[in-house]
Amino acid sequence: MLVKKSILGTTFNCPCGNVHSIPTKHFIYAPDAIDKIPEILSSELNGRTVNLIADKNTYLAAGESVEKILENSGWNVQLTILPEKENNKPVCDDITFANLNKILKPADAFLAVGSGVVNDLTKWISFERGVPYAVVATAASMNGYTAENVAPAINGVKSMIHARAPFAVFVDPEIIISSPYELTASGLGDLLAKPVSTTDWVMNNKFFNESFCEECASLINEIEPLYFNNSEKLKARDPEAIEALVTGLMYTGFAMTMIGFSAPASGGEHMFSHTLDMMSSVDGIPHYFHGSQVGIGTIIAAALYERILSIDKPEIHKMPDKIDEKFWGNISGSIAEQYNAKQEKLQIMRDKLSSDDYWSELKSLLGKRARPAGKIAECLEKAGAARYFNDINCSTERALAAVLHSHEIRKRPTVIDLAWTLGILPSSAGEIFKEYSL
Repeated sequence: MLVKKSILGTTFNCPCGNVHSIPTKHFIYAPDAIDKIPEILSSELNGRTVNLIADKNTYLAAGESVEKILENSGWNVQLTILPEKENNKPVCDDITFANLNKILKPADAFLAVGSGVVNDLTKWISFERGVPYAVVATAASMNGYTAENVAPAINGVKSMIHARAPFAVFVDPEIIISSPYELTASGLGDLLAKPVSTTDWVMNNKFFNESFCEECASLINEIEPLYFNNSEKLKARDPEAIEALVTGLMYTGFAMTMIGFSAPASGGEHMFSHTLDMMSSVDGIPHYFHGSQVGIGTIIAAALYERILSIDKPEIHKMPDKIDEKFWGNISGSIAEQYNAKQEKLQIMRDKLSSDDYWSELKSLLGKRARPAGKIAECLEKAGAARYFNDINCSTERALAAVLHSHEIRKRPTVIDLAWTLGILPSSAGEIFKEYSL
């Protein structure tokens, strides 16, 4: 079930017409993964100086051991513990990036020890400096380890920027299994987004001829049943279930890297999570783990698709022309740039939906990919993952505000925009909350 070595470090011509590359050459999932770090780094680098980036928790979980192993092997380790900001945690934003860039010394490589923020900041800085990086995973909490993308907040807006995937990923199964379970549950939420994000991708391919690749879209099809149908095993920390989750997360990252953008793993369900994060930056109310928010967003997005697919003849509605500036406060200017950039596509969407034949074709394509919202909710519940709004410390009122403003934050259309265009939103949001007892 481990990541197949045959795909690591490869470049190949795909039937979709694109040339795909996977820059990650090494994936070590083994009890001695950390012990192999000096050997792998020596095989890829000329120098012997590494910038090791961690936060206070990941340093205790693995960073201290990594530091000692490297130093005992003759490496010069320059350690940086990320500063804490929101909720006593580090954040990945343009301010933190700029501050780190000022203090970090030159090195032959960067080594991230940690997941989300730690990995993203390290990936971002190493890319900007043109220096290779590797990562030691400390939790199965998200799919960004093997992705080229970074998801920072820039001018307060949750953004997606291009960087470069790591040349090596090191995973000690025991570290993953013993990590706080809420992190593993967050990883499940992030991975369950795949069916919705792929459906959104098909939608954008149909409406706007966005590049689509079946190879990338189906990369985790064989793995998915192992965690989707047996999610209660994750709660029991079953090693095989954890390994399936880790593998699925890594493959999803590969899919994003192969196609060059986030479509294989990020759609309307992610807009719910990103909006909650951005609301937090405006009003200071803490948000929760990304993947946990995404899992609940996936229930909502899947429920929207169920309503969309039940429509026989669509009635076209025009979405709001402007964002809610009062709601977004001091970041409304950046939000407006994204929303204004989407208007042309929204008009194309309205024009094409006016054709009965087009609607029939679109429904057929989307119906083949969409997943029942109830099954997603059941999977999360069996796993003991975030399933209800109170699981992510979010009120129903706040969740409703997030759903009804999530169409404003990105220029790429998602199921959220389609639901507005078909008149399902804003009216059905509350109905969905009640139907799935969110």
